[in-house]
Amino acid sequence: MALMTKLEEAIEATKEEEYLRGLTLFIDVYGTEGSPPLHGAKAASGLSYFGVCLALMQRKFKVAADLCRRAIDLEFYNGDHYANLARVYIASGHRKKALDTIESGLKVAHEHEGLGKLRQELGIRARPAVPFLDRSNPINVTLGQARHAKKVAEEEVAPAVAKRRVRRK
Repeated sequence: MALMTKLEEAIEATKEEEYLRGLTLFIDVYGTEGSPPLHGAKAASGLSYFGVCLALMQRKFKVAADLCRRAIDLEFYNGDHYANLARVYIASGHRKKALDTIESGLKVAHEHEGLGKLRQELGIRARPAVPFLDRSNPINVTLGQARHAKKVAEEEVAPAVAKRRVRRK
């Protein structure tokens, strides 16, 4: 099987969330002497998706982020690379970096479906209750938990109140 065909198959496996299969194929491709050149569109995609596989399967976050950044350097206009780097950051617990990456990607690829979906999944954090204190400060944590509990309670009560109003009419 030609290396470029294996590379395409590895990318497709990763897109289908078959990360172990993708990782195995990527190692077959990049672990050989005749590995494909590391420049060009196909190489950028290969590096980007290889990074996702490394992060999710082997937890090698630094190497994975470097591969995704290299893909962005090669193909800065491709939103998939930003989405993949954001996935690596999410897997490594760096939510802020993931959001920054998504925002950077949306500036370049405004209509990218994957970036928009990731942005929606991450949501928008509320400002800390006491803005001049760090988010992890116990006061902010406690007040934030109380604010969240109140919001959840209001969401549970709202449908019941609406039902009562409908019955009265």
